Amino acid sequence: MTTSREEKHEFKAEVSALLRLVTNSLYTNREIFLRELVSNASDALDKARFQGLTDTNLRDRHEKAQIKVSADHGRGVLTIEDTGVGMTRDEIALNLGTIAHSGTLKFLEQARAQQESGQKPDLNLIGQFGVGFYSAFMVADRIDVTSFSAGEGAEPVHWSSTGDGTFTVGPGQRSTRGTTIELHLKPDAKEFLDRWKIEGIIKRYSNYVVHPILLKVVDDKGNTEVDGKQINDATAFWMRPTRELTDADYTEFYKHVMGGFVLPGDEPLGHLHLHADAPIQFVALLYIPGKPPADLFQEDRKALQLYARRVVVMESCDKLLPGYLRFVRGVVDSEDLPLNVSREMLQEHSALTQIRRQLTRKVLKLLEGIAKDKPETYEKIWDNYGAVLKEGIHTDSTHHDELVELLRYRTSADDKLVSLAQYVESMPEGQPAIYYITGESLAAVARSPHLEACRARGYQVLYMADPIDEWVVQDLSEYKGKKLVSVTQGDLDIPEDDAHKHDAGAIAAAVDKSKELLTDKVKDVRVSKRLRESASCLVDDSGGLSRNMERILKMARQDVPARQRILELNPEHPFVQAVDKLAREAPGDDRLGTYVELLYDQAALAEGQVPDPAGLLKRFNSVLSGTIKI
Repeated sequence: MTTSREEKHEFKAEVSALLRLVTNSLYTNREIFLRELVSNASDALDKARFQGLTDTNLRDRHEKAQIKVSADHGRGVLTIEDTGVGMTRDEIALNLGTIAHSGTLKFLEQARAQQESGQKPDLNLIGQFGVGFYSAFMVADRIDVTSFSAGEGAEPVHWSSTGDGTFTVGPGQRSTRGTTIELHLKPDAKEFLDRWKIEGIIKRYSNYVVHPILLKVVDDKGNTEVDGKQINDATAFWMRPTRELTDADYTEFYKHVMGGFVLPGDEPLGHLHLHADAPIQFVALLYIPGKPPADLFQEDRKALQLYARRVVVMESCDKLLPGYLRFVRGVVDSEDLPLNVSREMLQEHSALTQIRRQLTRKVLKLLEGIAKDKPETYEKIWDNYGAVLKEGIHTDSTHHDELVELLRYRTSADDKLVSLAQYVESMPEGQPAIYYITGESLAAVARSPHLEACRARGYQVLYMADPIDEWVVQDLSEYKGKKLVSVTQGDLDIPEDDAHKHDAGAIAAAVDKSKELLTDKVKDVRVSKRLRESASCLVDDSGGLSRNMERILKMARQDVPARQRILELNPEHPFVQAVDKLAREAPGDDRLGTYVELLYDQAALAEGQVPDPAGLLKRFNSVLSGTIKI
């Protein structure tokens, strides 16, 4: 029904409440209003295009699809105009006078509760005509809307409001279909008439809207500064078919993703261009940066850019990939994300869960492909992001198996990175387990005496020098039927060869004397199966807290209960044999205390931690003095 009269109406109660919040500038960023209105205009153009495919009577079917943004400094008016589907009198009263979306009503209730509790609500509503539209009242003290529906028999209509709780609807002046929105800007919002301000906002939020956005600027003297300049790219790079794009094209867009500037050597190590149609329709273009982002371990780090129909929804959305893939950069653009919910509600939306599931699987598949086809490139990826990827072993049981195959470690055999599959494949016959050692650094674990028996038998030992490795081995007890065994824990059960068959009673006197003299320092003393060259070493109980884990927890200011470790003695070492002989022949010799302490000191020194440096020096000098003759 249409009428030629101008009628005055009151906003529905929920709209009035929303306007009170909006007009108090409770948006986190006032410039959002232009993103909202451009998004609305783009939706109207899309609707006109779709209706035109089936309705031959649609008004102005061949009208060029475009959005015009005009800034008139003299009048203080900013205008957004489109040639979209337009609205009838009834539609404009409904769309701009009520909120018919339950999601928005729910959000509004939450915002009210926040305001009543003294918090500042975030009204970052994602645009839908009649919802994000109200954001314009942050910058305008009056809004005039003129619309002409593309439907047959419609008449132009005019809507106007000052945001005071009422609006008027009457006949309008417009000869072609579409909608014109005039914002009479508040005195403190005149900056939004500035050419550079408008272009900056459009480039930031609406650069990839598929329709051209044209800018016209008239100064306060009536002179036209800019007339009809297109200020958006219109075509989103990620929407182009992959067959049309080259590696150079992808590298060029990577610069845009990374902020426009890329240092030499920071070219992407891989990219993923995904077009998904089911169950959620979205496009993603993701990159593995050539160098770790500076904010990789910061809580407020950047994440993927999220678009809804080529309009920026979130410049950094950390819900699209799990934390262990946080080094990935790029854009995700979905056709199915709702446009009438808050940012907080968006992050909990089921569509994001579907997108996250697919992206995680595809990124892991990308890494798997690079590891298989480009091992040198994957080595760079692992050196940059291996410590981050390992977090997934502990946090993501769904993709546990895929992540295990991506693990790479250096070993006691050489400096090359190997996968667990490569390790198992190269195991000599008879090797019962996969051996590893954790520690503070590669250099520290490489010189550990705990490796000696494995080296002698030709067994590789995985070097685990990242703190996260302590959590990895908690969730990776075995691989392809082979248990993972720490060479620093438990009674290492390595098959003995003929040349190194240890007689448990061979150094019984030294063991017993060490137990007696070190009762306050060690839990036990025993013959070692893991030593070949060193005299002694300290080991942890099997399955207990490792020395390295203890160090990590202490660095994190965690309380770690005091505990004693096990001292192992090498029965083939001359010094241990000398101590054993002295303990058997002269158990009361005063030197035994010094020698036994030195066995303990050597074990501690090999780990880089000496409990009593001054005492060690005193004992060391005592032995030297007794052996050097002047």
